[in-house]
Amino acid sequence: MPDRPYNLAIETSGRSGSVTLGRADEMIDTAGLAHKRRHNVELLPTIDVLCKTHGVTPGQIGQVYVSLGPGSFTGLRVGITTAKMLALAGGVEVFGIPTLDVLAQNAPADAAHVAVCLNLKHDTVHCAAYQREGGAWSALIEPKLRTMAELLGESPKPLCVIGDPLPTIPDELADAVTVLDPARAVGRSPAVWRLGRSAAKTRPADDPMTLAPLYIREPEAVELWNRRHGED
Repeated sequence: MPDRPYNLAIETSGRSGSVTLGRADEMIDTAGLAHKRRHNVELLPTIDVLCKTHGVTPGQIGQVYVSLGPGSFTGLRVGITTAKMLALAGGVEVFGIPTLDVLAQNAPADAAHVAVCLNLKHDTVHCAAYQREGGAWSALIEPKLRTMAELLGESPKPLCVIGDPLPTIPDELADAVTVLDPARAVGRSPAVWRLGRSAAKTRPADDPMTLAPLYIREPEAVELWNRRHGED
């Protein structure tokens, strides 16, 4: 969109949030939300300040890239609703980026393989494995719910693992697996921006009417309701 050269990336899948502003393939600046777990209050003002700082008006933004989850129930809803609002009200193209892909970008530069694990519950995690190809990460094992033993059994070794929290690593695989610092399990908008720019060059934009958070499990409140009312 030559008349709308600017783009915006939104990452609100975790406790912390951030937004990144770019112009075509140039990343301009990133701003973090000031407080954790306040995405519903701080996201739009942060976008507003970031754009005004660089003299960008809403009509100059042509694309928005947004982290889809899994992650924070409220954070994802806020981020994706904001992206949908920009798309529907302003004619902006929107591209959803899976959060597992976003977190894979946090792997060390010398890692050949990385697994990303989210949403630990009942000894299973939503996880995928990636391999480095030409300086970029490509999916090697598709995302789904697995036990850690299943994931490690399918993944190449040596393997770096990103997640917080994680199930216990089986002792017999510990030597071939490096569990990375939990700080790497935090999504960042520059990674969403880079993946969004790539997506925008290789596939059509998402339909904002059907774009939705990637929730792997029902919220605990729903599970509790179903248990109390005898629903499966």
